[in-house]
Amino acid sequence: MKIYYFSINNLRIQENYQKAKSLVDADRLLKADKYKNSDDKLRCIGAGLLIRKIRSDFKIKDKILVDKYGKPYFENNRVYFNISHSGTYVVAAVSEYNVGIDIQKIVPDIHRVAERNFLPSECEYINRTEVDNERRQRFCEIWTVKESYLKNIGIGLRKPLNSFEVDLTGTSPQIVGKKEYRFVQVKLARYYIVAICTDIKDEEMNVEEVNTF
Repeated sequence: MKIYYFSINNLRIQENYQKAKSLVDADRLLKADKYKNSDDKLRCIGAGLLIRKIRSDFKIKDKILVDKYGKPYFENNRVYFNISHSGTYVVAAVSEYNVGIDIQKIVPDIHRVAERNFLPSECEYINRTEVDNERRQRFCEIWTVKESYLKNIGIGLRKPLNSFEVDLTGTSPQIVGKKEYRFVQVKLARYYIVAICTDIKDEEMNVEEVNTF
């Protein structure tokens, strides 16, 4: 499994932005142009650069298709990929197995969101500490595990987040009753949590920052 990450701060320099636009495909440019928010545009272009990197590293020329649930995949290729973004970062996971990745920026005011979307055991884990920053991080730990799992199985948020439970008591996160999946979490920079959900057989992981293009 390979993890790539890219900071859109690289694109705030106009010269870099123009070069990046010349490297991504026409569909990606059209998609970026639809966004009114400047950071949304940069994240879209950043995702295009990561896809370009994946194509180069894995020698993939197949076009990207989207399944009925909106999950992208390479046509006629056994390499699976998934992309996520939050704040200033875009991340991508590539594997020979189905894979899901999610990144979340650690932000305040998470309690109401947790109460609406998490199970009592998960809320209890969040509130087990009185330190606000730790609560926020624990919230993101649970959220990213749930999101990465849903992205792996390809149904996104069509399955309610409180319909399955995250177990954080072991050495790594786990979805209760789903031992066939492996979860890896990493902290990116200071305020970002990343979770990757892949097959239990996918044991190796390499992380690479993409900062040249």
